[in-house]
Amino acid sequence: MTCIRRAWLVLGSRTLELEDRDAGYSTDELNLGYPEIRENMTNRPDADGVDDRTTLWGSRAVSASIRAYGPGMAVDEIVGLFAPFMRADVRPELHYVLDRPGAPERMCVVRAAGYGWPITGGRMRDVNLSWVAADPIMRDPVEQTASSRSGSDTTPGRYYNLTFNRIYPPGGGSPTTGEIVTPGDVPARPLFRIFGPITDPVVDLQVMDPDEPLETFSLAFVTGTRIDAGHWLDVDADRRSVLRDSDPTLSAMSAVDWAASTWPVLPPAPAVTYMTLTGSSTSGVTQVAAIWRDGYLT
Repeated sequence: MTCIRRAWLVLGSRTLELEDRDAGYSTDELNLGYPEIRENMTNRPDADGVDDRTTLWGSRAVSASIRAYGPGMAVDEIVGLFAPFMRADVRPELHYVLDRPGAPERMCVVRAAGYGWPITGGRMRDVNLSWVAADPIMRDPVEQTASSRSGSDTTPGRYYNLTFNRIYPPGGGSPTTGEIVTPGDVPARPLFRIFGPITDPVVDLQVMDPDEPLETFSLAFVTGTRIDAGHWLDVDADRRSVLRDSDPTLSAMSAVDWAASTWPVLPPAPAVTYMTLTGSSTSGVTQVAAIWRDGYLT
């Protein structure tokens, strides 16, 4: 059987396989590592052991050992193929597929940490590449979304006195509930994009987990907060930022009612999170979209 394992680097429009036998190089080892643990422990003052409050990861070390042997390309030329991806000022993506059901693709954004290629002869080169991933979680490259519409609260259509009063329905639809489900290994911290028109928006999240009690989160805004038609607010639970129209110069953190809001952390399946959006001055296009990438350890 042909092994489907594969890995490649992406930087803008550039793509480079970590193994290309036609060019004359192969991967001896790809080590995806394990995230560094950010320990948070203190000694118990009057007892054995420690109080362990560790919950977070740090960065992740990733490395690859490449053997260049030709003859498709000269071995020193093969070494140079990796140079654009090993600069300290760029952040390439490392993509890979492992031999498992469905052959799912994963990726992480990396920063170069080492680029060794000792010259030991004319026939072969061993190239040692190492990176650091600031985000220690491997991500599905496909972005996931779930949405909830608030429904329109504009006045109904016109009345006509014919044989009986006839009312035309409003242009908007009924409220809908979004479902957020992530099959990954780690909780999701989505970006919530709230589209106007809406005044005083509130995003409510209910986490239904068969193994845990009901958990709720809310994203509420101070009275008078308005999102006009054609505009939106980005509430990023991962970066903990709030922006108008996705513009990094237009922070809206001051619009959040922090007494009534909590940054959502949504557990993976079998948990299901139900999302609703409420507010006033809405129309049929008013909605919130949750955007995230499923995260994995492998």
